[in-house]
Amino acid sequence: MTHKKENLRLLISLGLAGVMVAAILWLISKLSSTIIAPSNPISTSSTLTNKSSLMNLGTKILVKVQTYPEKMDGVKAFDEKDFNTAVKKFNASLKNNPNDPETLIYLNNAKIARDNSGAIKVAVIAPINFDPSLSEEILRGVAQAQNEVNNQGGIDGKKLQVVIASVDNREDSARLDKELVQDKSLVAAVGVRLNAAIYNENRLVLVFPVERPNQADNAQNLEKNSVNSQLNTSTKNYLFHVNPLYENLVDTHSRYIARQARNVAICGDSPTSRSNSTSSSNQILVEQYTQAIKKYGSNVISIPCNLADKNFDPKAFVDQAIETENASGFLLMPSIRNIYFATKVAQEVKGRKPLFASESMYSATTLQNGKDLEGMVLPVYWHRDANKDNPFAENAFQLWNAQVNQRTAGAYDALQAIIAGLKQDNTREGLQKVLSNPNFSTSGATGMIQFSPSGKRQGEAILVKIERCESCSTGTGYDFALLNKK
Repeated sequence: MTHKKENLRLLISLGLAGVMVAAILWLISKLSSTIIAPSNPISTSSTLTNKSSLMNLGTKILVKVQTYPEKMDGVKAFDEKDFNTAVKKFNASLKNNPNDPETLIYLNNAKIARDNSGAIKVAVIAPINFDPSLSEEILRGVAQAQNEVNNQGGIDGKKLQVVIASVDNREDSARLDKELVQDKSLVAAVGVRLNAAIYNENRLVLVFPVERPNQADNAQNLEKNSVNSQLNTSTKNYLFHVNPLYENLVDTHSRYIARQARNVAICGDSPTSRSNSTSSSNQILVEQYTQAIKKYGSNVISIPCNLADKNFDPKAFVDQAIETENASGFLLMPSIRNIYFATKVAQEVKGRKPLFASESMYSATTLQNGKDLEGMVLPVYWHRDANKDNPFAENAFQLWNAQVNQRTAGAYDALQAIIAGLKQDNTREGLQKVLSNPNFSTSGATGMIQFSPSGKRQGEAILVKIERCESCSTGTGYDFALLNKK
């Protein structure tokens, strides 16, 4: 009996010990989740898939141009939640490369995490792997607006946190859209998306920082449906365009072109070029220009020109256009990645006929070949000299140590509009109501920002001309100068 009692006591003791161990492990897990999870400003939620999140706050280098060791150390520290070190390293990296918007965004996010302060989170959608130049321009505008509002104390005491959303391949685009709209901690997004309808359906404000022809078509469809939207109060528009639509830009430019040239040769990216989405957009733009130029009384010659074709011969195209079709002007319409090939056409035209170009050539890359493009006229949404009282251009130059273009100004204004709206209501639905209100307005780099019920913004394009300059800050000897319209 004694042995049986002892065995019984032993079993009871082991059982009690097991219960205590289980209780301790459960308590530890609860404490751990309480420490790591609560209102941590850097947490993200993705219940869609086991794949890694396509949204990044500072744990991955996406913009790989001129990556300094300090930036790599900062990202590593951010990933390890050593935010003091992350702040120091990102600051050091910016001293080496002040023109890096990704690092500035990560720095601001790291400061929020270090201080464990409340934050309002927005996303910027950047096509980094498909169009790195455009992405950096957009990120600069967003980073500048984030930096300014956070240095001023944030929005109602909460700092603005920016998550960079990007994909490595087109197959992940749909997953990114779903991840963004289903992350309830996000109140808005800035960026260009092909499947914009999902943002309307899931009530996430999306502000376009740049305009492309397919976006103009989408906005026109929204405008056509605005009457139905007003009748059906459950249908609300969550898509906003911070720049005037592309049709306004094309119309202003085409009117000028028609006055200068009777027969216009257009050279762009064919629909069969390497990037289907870019070339489709480009083809829409070619058709818009063709119709507008004809509307104003000039002709568009039919000789095909495909800048993306590896066998394209610029000299043969230009000679044929002039000698066979009597071309009296050339309109270059490249995607940003094909500006180099458009320049080759310009070299053949040089001095023979007037040159024009779409707004895609409003970039520093174009000015590097200024001697071949002098006199070329193109349309833009923004120019630093259009409103000299606006501090944006000067502030941008001091921040980035370089001039910025209209894509940076558009991204800045996209986030400025969101910030102004969030100051009135920081919920998804509330932000939509604020931006849709006809009485809403805010000042930005491009002037006063105000939206129609369909999310459109009214305004005209500005024409600029490439001119030689002796003391300009571009470092190329050439710059975009405002064209005096008569």
